[in-house]
This record gives sequence, structure tokens and C-alpha cells, in this order.
Amino acid sequence: MASIARGKGEGALFRVPKDPRKPLKYWQAVVELPGRDGERRRKYVRAKDKPTALKKLRALQKELERVGDLPTASMTLGAWMKLWYDEIAVHRLAPKTAAGYQSAIRQHILPEIGAVRLDKLEPKHVRDLNRAIRAKGRSASTALQAHRILGVALRDAEREGRVTRNVTTLLDAPRRSHVSLVTLDAAAGIRILDRAAREDVRMGSRWAAALLTGARQGELLGLEIDRVTDRLDLSWQLQRLTWSHGCNPRDPEQPRCGRIRGTDCPDRFLRTPEDHEHRHLTGGLWLSRPKSRAGWRDIPLVEPLRSIIERRLAASAAEPNPHGLLWTAERKKEPYVETLRPLDGSPIDPAKDNYAWHALLASVGVRDARLHDARHTTATLLYEANVSEPAIMEILGQSTLSVTRGYRSRGNHAVLGDALAKVSALLTSDVPPHAPELAAHA
Repeated sequence: MASIARGKGEGALFRVPKDPRKPLKYWQAVVELPGRDGERRRKYVRAKDKPTALKKLRALQKELERVGDLPTASMTLGAWMKLWYDEIAVHRLAPKTAAGYQSAIRQHILPEIGAVRLDKLEPKHVRDLNRAIRAKGRSASTALQAHRILGVALRDAEREGRVTRNVTTLLDAPRRSHVSLVTLDAAAGIRILDRAAREDVRMGSRWAAALLTGARQGELLGLEIDRVTDRLDLSWQLQRLTWSHGCNPRDPEQPRCGRIRGTDCPDRFLRTPEDHEHRHLTGGLWLSRPKSRAGWRDIPLVEPLRSIIERRLAASAAEPNPHGLLWTAERKKEPYVETLRPLDGSPIDPAKDNYAWHALLASVGVRDARLHDARHTTATLLYEANVSEPAIMEILGQSTLSVTRGYRSRGNHAVLGDALAKVSALLTSDVPPHAPELAAHA
């Protein structure tokens, strides 16, 4: 008699081994799933006793009826995260964002819950992940980032039918810890601008631009001379990006270069989404488009920054500049050599730029602050000058009003008003009209 194939959702329960004379190993339930490519698909579950196996069978049938399909086999979360990053995430994310995802996956998600099977993942495991990150002394923001990355990966796993639910949606995400933004007051800004205008400091114009435009570090370091007119065209930014192996080290059938880092691979390449615009400068430094269209903006070049930038342009005309950048690396002393290395027009490394900023603050007696905090100072002064919020958003290149408002100072308005008056006086009278060139290129 020919067997009749079961329909979708139909199930069976049987003893293993079937011979009742042999000792029982377990009870196994099976549910018929929708076929794919003409092949029959079934989902199996096991239990030590018949009532538990029957309960699991009914649960599978109920879940199948709810979602329409079930995964037939489950990989571990770690295997999925690696597959998801290589096959999905890197084709969707900008290189810097993808590098942040990879770091969170490698440092937190894989070590803590990577061994858990996808179909066994529970809210408890997500809580364990968050708890483990905080136990390492990391911030709530780090825990929130890992939670969000896991949530996106599980959302894609659910779309592919690998899981039936995204467990990160079943519990609250970690709350980001409150961060007090550091705002350099106007008096500090006056000291920095005065140093930029009066002293023989090569990067003076670069710091003046940071304070007077609120532009990000990469936007200024990546500013090209041909994008400086009566406006500053901030449509590109300098970034250090990570090279990937081109020898395909994950494929055992392909020859490997034997190098650990992708940057040392002879066949290295930059893995980016197809719609990501980028231009290679040198080494790991690239020019890339801002992450959102709000970042593609022109900022009017007004006094005194106009004069400061013009002096920098005049000096750059006599310097090597293969990449056409407004600001290039300073002369450096070679190891074991007393003479300075000649200027070569190489881009300024963001890490060295950050170090120079902290050294500048210390030299003028200003409290230490992140370079990014110069944007907070610009935003505060714009608010105090009664500039409209849409205009502030456009100047700073922000896409949401909530972010812009987060930069707003909550200090004493009278004090800030007085400080702004001092800044205005500085910009109109204190800056020498014919200050020496800021670049120490001699």
C-alpha cells in the first residue's frame, strides 16, 4: 500500500527505538512543513517522555499556523552573526559603521551568547549579554549598541525563516547613560582664536574653522582647496578605513596570503556598499561621503575666518600638495635624525590631529575637552545669538532636531550673553587684519 504524504501542519509522534522490547531512548515528534524546490521538509523535536513530546508537537503546530513556516535546523547565534555580517551587514553599512558592528560582535556578542542555538535564544540570553557588558565596566551605551546590533541581525534571521521571533523586541533595550556635553565657553574660544590668529601655529586656521563653523573633524581634514570659495563645501570627509583580505581567507579552496591584517594582503580591497562613494588618498586614509544627505552642505565663509583661510591658501600654494587638501601634515622629525622631514603634502592623520587639539588647549590654559566638543560650543553660541534651529541644523549638518537641541547649553543666559558680546568684540576688532600666516612651513 502506497504511503500518503502528510499535508502542511500534520504531525506524528513515535517512540525511539520503535521496538517496545528495547529500552526507550526518547520520544520524537515531527511536523510537516511547506516544501521548497520540490523537496519535502519536516521539523523534528525530542523529549524523554510522551506527554512532553506531545506538548512540543502541539506547540510546533501552533507556531507553524501563526508564522507559516519553521526553520528545519538551527545554527548557533555565533555562526549566524558571522554569516550575517559577511553576507548582509557589510553590503548595507558604511565602512566605519560596519567596523563598529564587527567590534561589538567580536568583543561582546560572540563570547557571551555566541554558542546558543538560534531556536533556543530567549530574552534571558539578551539580559545576560547586557549584564556581562556592564560587568566588564563598559558603559550603558556599549550595551545599547550590542543590543541594537543583535536586534538587527535577528530581524534578518526572522525574515529568512531562521527564527520565529526576534527576542530583542520582547524586553526593553538598555538605557543610554546620560552624558554631560562639554562646552568650551566664549572666554576659552577667545583664547584659542587669539592663538590661531597671532601665533606662528601651522594649524591655527584649522582650529579657527572648528570653532567658527562647527564642522566635524573629518569634514575639515578632508577639505580640498578647490572646494573653498566664498563658501566651504563640506561634501566629503577624511576617514581611516579598514582594508579587507582579497585572498578570501575563509575559503579553504583558495590560496591565502598568510598575512593577519587585511591591510598587508597583496589583494586587499575596501569592502563597502555599492552606493557608498569614496576616494583613496594614501594608506588607510580615504575621502568618503557623509553618512547622510544632511551632511552635504555649504557653509558661508565670513570674516574673520575668511581672512584666516585665505592666508592658509596662500601658504599652501608654496607647499607640496598631491591630494589638493587645505590642511596637510606638518614636518616630522625622522627617528635618529636631527633634521626635519620635508613637507610632502600627506593628509593629517585623525589621531594626530586629535592629539594636537589637546596640546593646544593645554598650551593656552583651557580646560581639556574633546575635539568634537568644539561643535557644542558653536551650537551654544548660535543659540545665544538667536539663530533659528533649522539654520543651526543646516550649519552643523544634523538631520534631527533632537540632536541639535542636545547641544544647547543650559547655563546662565546672562553670563552666556555677556560672553557672546566678548566674542563679537573679538571678531570685529581684536583679530589683527594682517596677522602672520598660520602655517609654520619654514
